[in-house]
Amino acid sequence: MREIELSYTVEPPAEQLRERLTPHSILEYADVYEIRSCESTGDGAEATVAIDDTEMTVRFSELENGYEYRFVDGGMFEERYSRVIVEDGEEARVTATARYTFDSIWSFVLDRLGAKTVRRELELTITNLLEDVAGSETVDDGPETMDDGD
Repeated sequence: MREIELSYTVEPPAEQLRERLTPHSILEYADVYEIRSCESTGDGAEATVAIDDTEMTVRFSELENGYEYRFVDGGMFEERYSRVIVEDGEEARVTATARYTFDSIWSFVLDRLGAKTVRRELELTITNLLEDVAGSETVDDGPETMDDGD
């Protein structure tokens, strides 16, 4: 399993960022999925998305300061868990995390190859959230990147 985490310290207040954070907006901000449906459920939301006509189901759970979500069927992942959270402080901190492994006998190779794509998805999610809240506002120091060292 591979893990990628990006964290940005940003100027917009955490409350403004969390107001824009929804299951639909997270998928939209990632800029890689065709959103076919996104509906509220009793404990979160469930979405159907597609990449190159491959459909996947994504289940969201609301957290106190963001969302966690899992790809539960379809697609190329054996397992995929992601989380986007916004923390308060002197400045807000937005953190996006993804843990994943591919559904293949070659997953140990694919996990490494997919890291760039997953990292880009997380970067776009945060960047598009910030742009949605603050127009052309940019992050202060860029991302602080943490992964499993590969």
